[in-house]
Parts: sequence; C-alpha cells; structure tokens
Amino acid sequence: MGSENRQYLEKYFPIASFIAAIMGPKCEVVVHDISDPEHSIVHIENGHISGRQVGDASTDLVLKILKTEAYHEEQYIANYRASGKMGQSFRSSTYFIKTDQGKLVGLLCLNIDITHMEVAAEWIQHILQGGPTPYIAPATLDQAPKEEKQATEYLQGNADDLLQHMVSSVTNRLTIPPERLSSQEKIEIVRELNDLGVFLLKGGVSQVANALSISEPTVYRYLQKLK
Repeated sequence: MGSENRQYLEKYFPIASFIAAIMGPKCEVVVHDISDPEHSIVHIENGHISGRQVGDASTDLVLKILKTEAYHEEQYIANYRASGKMGQSFRSSTYFIKTDQGKLVGLLCLNIDITHMEVAAEWIQHILQGGPTPYIAPATLDQAPKEEKQATEYLQGNADDLLQHMVSSVTNRLTIPPERLSSQEKIEIVRELNDLGVFLLKGGVSQVANALSISEPTVYRYLQKLK
C-alpha cells in the first residue's frame, strides 16, 4: 500500500470495526486498496463469513468498477446482490474512498449474510400462500447499459479463483467448443472479458488464452484491436 493510499484507508479501519460491532457477526466489512487488485484486502472484519482475509484479492465487481470508472459521479452503490464461494447469499454495499481531489484510492464494503433470511422468507411465503419470495432489488450503476444495470458480486479469496470465476462466467455460455469459434467471435469474448476487468489481474492473459485455445500473443493482438 502506498503512503498516500495508507493515509486515507487507515482512517476507515476503525470505522469498519465500528460498523461490524453494530451489525454483528453476520456482517462482513472490508477495506480494499485498489492499487493492488491481486491483494486488495487491507482490513477485514468477520472474514469468516466469506472465508477471506487480509492480502486476498479484489472481487469481480471491484474490477468492473475500476474498469468502467463508475465511481466518478457516485459516492457509493448500495443493496446489491452478492454470492459466496460456499453458496451464501449477501446483501452488499460499497462506499468509494476518494482523496480530497476526487481520486479513488479504496473501497469500504459491507456484506450482510442473508442466506438464512431468504430461507425463512421463502418458508413464510409458503405458509401465507402468497406469491414468490420478495426480491431484494440491487443497486444500479448509472454507467452500465440498461440490461446490465443490476450489480452483482462474487466474494472469493485469491486472484486465481477470481480469474477462473470471471472467465468461466463468460465461456460457460458458449454453445460450441472454443476451438471452433471464429477469430471475430473470440475477439468479442476478449472484449467482454476486458470490459469486466479480467486483464487488470496478472495471469488474466494466460487464463483467457487457455480458455479460448489460443496463444497469449494472440490475446495481446486481440486486445490491440480493441483500442
């Protein structure tokens, strides 16, 4: 963590502890340093909820925020859906930590485990013979296209897990093997992964090359075409 980032982020460590003390053991509070996406977690309270710890990586949503620069016009995004690697459901919110000049240096994230609440809500709805379980509406990013306005997040530990999840979320939609895709189709997949922020992480090029059955130089060439 750079000295300038530390100056701002350390102010939020006691705030994170304060929030966790109020909200209780089902609320995870995380401070991210955006200067190191592969090891962005610099402070965490109740990390047992997601299994994460200091030194772990960013999330897919953090990378998307950095890539789309969704923080310029907003100070936070609130009440969106997140999922954990152990199958949990979360109601999450993210506050953008900025310098006095408006430069983004970090994020303060709250993840409330609502897994058991959803089970209880479903049971209550069944007893009352009402409609489907009410859906917790996620926050929106104004910069996103209309069809992508619902923010979601996947909470995991290390950067390799994050990369695998992000690449798989795109390639799993393929209806034919990657080696049968045309060059233009592969370029479009690289474009989508680039928009998600996959290439902000070390190893992103290698993961994508393996997933698409192409060489790393080819991935770099496709990225050049996107500029």
